[in-house]
This record gives sequence, structure tokens and C-alpha cells, in this order.
Amino acid sequence: MPRLKKSQIFNIVVFLLGTVVIITLIRNIGWSQTREHLSRTGWNYFWLFPIYLITMFGDTISWRLLIRKPVSMIRVMLIANSGTAINALTPSGDGGEFVKGNLIGPIIGAPEAVSSLLLWNFLYAVTKKIVTVAGPLLYLLFGPFAADPKPIETVVVLWFLGLGALTALYLPLAYFLVTRIGVERIAKRLHRLWLVRRLDLSKVESFSRQLDETFRDFGRNFRLRLVGAAVLLLVMHLSVCFEIWFVLGLLGVDVSLGTSVFLFTGSSLLQTVVSLSPVEMGVTEAGSMGLYQWIGFEPVYGFMQEFLRRLRRLVFNILGLVYLGYCAVYPYEPPKQIGETPEPGPAPAPEPGPAPGPVPAPEPGPAPEA
Repeated sequence: MPRLKKSQIFNIVVFLLGTVVIITLIRNIGWSQTREHLSRTGWNYFWLFPIYLITMFGDTISWRLLIRKPVSMIRVMLIANSGTAINALTPSGDGGEFVKGNLIGPIIGAPEAVSSLLLWNFLYAVTKKIVTVAGPLLYLLFGPFAADPKPIETVVVLWFLGLGALTALYLPLAYFLVTRIGVERIAKRLHRLWLVRRLDLSKVESFSRQLDETFRDFGRNFRLRLVGAAVLLLVMHLSVCFEIWFVLGLLGVDVSLGTSVFLFTGSSLLQTVVSLSPVEMGVTEAGSMGLYQWIGFEPVYGFMQEFLRRLRRLVFNILGLVYLGYCAVYPYEPPKQIGETPEPGPAPAPEPGPAPGPVPAPEPGPAPEA
């Protein structure tokens, strides 16, 4: 039996854990409860799937723009969906990034994988915080909207604005640390910690130096890619706002698109709280009920919109886990180059033969004539 690689073992463990979580979620939701909620929406519920494709394509193309080495767009999409599945099944929402790096690392190299994921996550967080802060600002400037069930109190809007800005403070700090201090210097200081001290310092310095070079390269030569990825991620977050508006419409709750951006702010702040919880199932739904009650809407609609969106996510999460399981069994093998010659090694020793004998004397010829 061939020995499993560390990356294979990691993928198998994550696949099994994700499968257990998926089965637990399906059992907790229950078929009767699922059928009851879906009966209220009808066949229009399935429009959520093409709406989510906007999110998936934005996720895929934005990440592909941040990868300088050649890789298939389909492969990036499958890997990104697997990572999203693990993110959705873990409370902190960060476990999928390790899965994505582990799957794409053998294809493009570890430094390129880590740098692309760091850039992507930074742009994802920046664009998400832009929409998070824009929600309360839009409501303060143009609200309340006539289409809403009831106006949202100004105090609540100001609370959301302050909390949204507070949760975004780490982004300028991260930008300052990377651009002014550098990954290599940060890695050297972190290496003094006893948990990190066991790592080979020369390898840590070499790896972090490659990250610094990649970040500088994007800042000088690939700015259009950075802008393009940021625009796609911004569209992706706005599609989530549209999804919230669409689901509430299916439930018979008419809200304006501006209010849906404000509700996105609430969901974003709720995810920050849920990330500190050891479990996500039930906490998110209960948090949505409390969130809607605080805003002044019916709490049951907060639960139901979160529930219906969770069902849609489960379908794509299962597909992501299937691909993760496939990669665990059949890991990526780099193609062999045509005309590839083996590395030069020591010359083989000559085979032993018979020992050389005495040289025979030449036969005497005829004597020359006088």
C-alpha cells in the first residue's frame, strides 16, 4: 500500500469532519421542517441557485487574478468551492483557507498559493467592510424607505455604523505592517516565540522573503489585477444583499434594496459574534431573530431567511466536500516534461571481465632477399 502524503492525510481528515458536520446539519434541520419552509416559497426558491453563481464566479475569478502562474479556471473554482464549504462548516469561517492552500499549493507552489490567498482575503475583508459601513450610511442619508415594513430607529442605525467601523480597524493596521515593516521582519520577530522557534529560521526567512517580493510585484506590475479582483469581490458582496432582498420577498416581506444592504451589515456583524462561538448551527438563526427584533422587524423572518439561505449553501457545500474527497484519494501529480532526462549521477562501475593475458609474440616472416 503506498504511503500517504501529509497533504492527503490533511484532506482526508477535513473531508471526514466536513461530512460529519453536513450529516449533523441535515439531521438537525429535519425533512418536515425543510418541507414546511420550502412550501411557503414554492418553485421560486430555486432562483437562489443562479443568484449564488454570481458569488461563486466572483470568488473564482477574483482569486484567479491574484495568481500569476498558469492554472485552470475550473480547478480554481472547484478548489474555491471546497474551501467555502469548510468555511461554512467551521464557526470561525477560516478553516477553508488552509484547505484551499493545501489543494492548490502542489500546482502553483506554496509561496504563490499563500501570497494569493493573503491578497484575496485582504481584498475580501476590505470590500466586505465597505458594504458593511455603506449600509448604515445609505439608511442615514436616504432612509427610511417607504417599501419597508416599518422605519428603523436612528439610534440603531448609528450603533450599526459604529460597530461596522470598529470591526474594520484591523485592516489599515494589517496594511501598515505588510507595506512598512514587511513579512520577513514580522516573521523574524514571531520566530522568537517558543511555539515558532522550532521551525528552521532560514526556511522561514526564505518563504517570507518570497511573500514580500510577491506583494511588491503586485503593487508595481499587477495593479489592474488588484483593482479587478476588488471590483469582483464588491459585486459578490452586493449579490448577497440582493439575495437577502430576494429571500425576504419570497417570504412576503417587502423591503427596499437600500434596507437589504443595511441587513447585510447586520449579518456581517452577526458573523463576527458567531466566529467566537464553538458552534454555528442554531447560533446564527437565533442571532438573526434577535437582530431582526432589534431592528424592529418580525423575528421569525430573520430565522427563516437565514434558514432558507443555509439550505442553499448546503447543496454547494456537499459538492465542495465531494471534490475535496476526490483530491484526498487522487492528489495532484505534476505532469512530466517531454524529453526530460534523469539527473546526472556517478558513472556505473565497469563489469568485471577476464584478466588480460600476455601479449603474443609476432610470428616470424620470410627473410628478405639479398
